Amino acid sequence: MIKDKKGHKDTEQRKLMENQMAQADKLASIGQLSAGIAHEMNNPLGIILGYTQLLLRDESSETERYKDLKTIEKHVKSCKAIVEDLLSFARSSKPEREVINIQDTIDDVLSFVVQHSDLDKVEVIKDYDITIPPVLINERKLKQVFMNLIMNAIHAVGKTGTIKITSKFNRSKNRAYIRVIDTGYGIGKKNLSRIFDPFFTTKPTGEGTGLGLSVSYGIIKNYNGEILVESRRGKGSTFTVVLPVNALHKVTNR
Repeated sequence: MIKDKKGHKDTEQRKLMENQMAQADKLASIGQLSAGIAHEMNNPLGIILGYTQLLLRDESSETERYKDLKTIEKHVKSCKAIVEDLLSFARSSKPEREVINIQDTIDDVLSFVVQHSDLDKVEVIKDYDITIPPVLINERKLKQVFMNLIMNAIHAVGKTGTIKITSKFNRSKNRAYIRVIDTGYGIGKKNLSRIFDPFFTTKPTGEGTGLGLSVSYGIIKNYNGEILVESRRGKGSTFTVVLPVNALHKVTNR
């Protein structure tokens, strides 16, 4: 029996492209709806927050009323953060670009995470490919992507486990591959196909908006890249960010 490996590979690539196109269409449709909802919510939330902060100025910090107002302020700010995520998800403006070093960007995010997270029993391993050229992308947005992926990995491993961050340069494809690998609880097969859907989350209620991965997916797609995921329940997850680097060569070689 002869197996046609090329035919099998072509079928897999076609399925991957079909899935990516379906995901892009889904995100575009939901993005339009999200933008409308976000704009409608933003103004009243701003008014509530403004009046709450005015009342706080005249209230003693020792009173129950002050504590109640602080609770309102906290939750309104949380709602506004969700609205901002919605707007970020819905925006399709021309991407801003600057020359950045991927490894430096990851290290900046890790430095912040280490300072603000309990990682005493979590091992963080870095394995960088120093041959990766600088890339053209918005640094703030790339940090947002890595922050989402690393924080998700921390949540997945819990109090003990390993998070490994690797980078690799594929010269023939002019692509940089950055992987965030964790030894956490993994993602079930039925959830894997929905992982980049807006508002989908496996976290307990109140611990996630379900927009982090959707926004990250949109950011990377906007720069002609990809985010891929591999996971098995109980075996951990690997998120791979694929970024083109050939655009920079075209600019610098003029």
